[in-house]
Amino acid sequence: MIRQTARDVADGYDDDYWFDVADGMEPTEFWQDCADAGFLGAAIPQEYGGEGMGFWELSAIVEELCTNGCMGAEMLFVVNVCFGGITLAENGSEEQKEEWLPKICDGEANWAMALTEPDAGHNAPNMTTFAEEDGDEYVIEGTKQWISGVDYADQMLTVARTAPKDDAAKMQGVTLFLVDPDDTNLEARELDVGIPTPEKQYELSFDGVRVHEDDVVGTPGMGLYQLFDTVNPERLLGAAGAIGTGKCALNRAIDYAKEREVFDQPIGAHQAVQHPIADSWTKLEASELLLRKAAWMVDNEPDPKKTAEVSNMAKLRATEVGHDATDVAVQTHGGNGFSRDYAVIEMWKGSRLGKVAPGSTEMMRNHVAEHTLGLPRSY
Repeated sequence: MIRQTARDVADGYDDDYWFDVADGMEPTEFWQDCADAGFLGAAIPQEYGGEGMGFWELSAIVEELCTNGCMGAEMLFVVNVCFGGITLAENGSEEQKEEWLPKICDGEANWAMALTEPDAGHNAPNMTTFAEEDGDEYVIEGTKQWISGVDYADQMLTVARTAPKDDAAKMQGVTLFLVDPDDTNLEARELDVGIPTPEKQYELSFDGVRVHEDDVVGTPGMGLYQLFDTVNPERLLGAAGAIGTGKCALNRAIDYAKEREVFDQPIGAHQAVQHPIADSWTKLEASELLLRKAAWMVDNEPDPKKTAEVSNMAKLRATEVGHDATDVAVQTHGGNGFSRDYAVIEMWKGSRLGKVAPGSTEMMRNHVAEHTLGLPRSY
């Protein structure tokens, strides 16, 4: 029923709508439809306006939306539902939950997440953005980069150091804050991005941004540990989007291969066209099973290390296979594959991001090698 509802929502938005979104239009109508369907609160407890289900259902929703042509929808769910809803549900104060979670569920509050820095990247403990304590406030100084959706966010989860880095405890001394994206001491510069995305990307400069101690999310100094509650769902929503996009592209390739005739028969009658599609489809199906396992573990596995292992595997496989599937779709369409009229080239460009973020394929392999296989740390 959940998947059918997602298909019904997706049916209301054609390729032209998503092209407009990629060109800068805010997807207000789509997002409200998702809120009305209960999607935004799927993994949020009922006492805060959510559906009280779990990540299993949320990941299925995202996968189905992308399978049915909602290009880039996974990014909207990552930034708003994951960074906003799941983070607050797991680590927020009672006051923060009561204020923001119902608004996230209803689509009234948009979110952003400021973590990545120019000189830190995957090495998050090496961040230099610092929040200096000043009475009952913190003063934030620093720079963040590749931050999504700042232009229409109502709140921004911001990660900053509150204690100097200590190699003996490098995972400590980092704190999560809620920051007003419209703060006058926060400068946002749009970055020129060469792929279609539903949200603009920004570089941010924090120049004396003040936040109250009530804006701290969770325990001061333990922010990186708290982010683990968000990182696994973030990666798995990316995996769900990759699988959905890959299936969407292949479905279009299948339809095209049935209809396009060359040498007096459909091109889909030839094994050279059939086999790449069949290979990609089976790989997507296998990746989906790994995603389902990881999603179940997010909801049921008490050991976050075990969940992280499977989540990294699922993200690695899904994003690589998903992008490969869009490549097969472009090839099946031949010259038409490069026409926006068929949209598969947009899926090809958009799905390429998944191999870099959230978490690059190289870092996924590093994690599997070290934590699953017991090999020496390589970085």
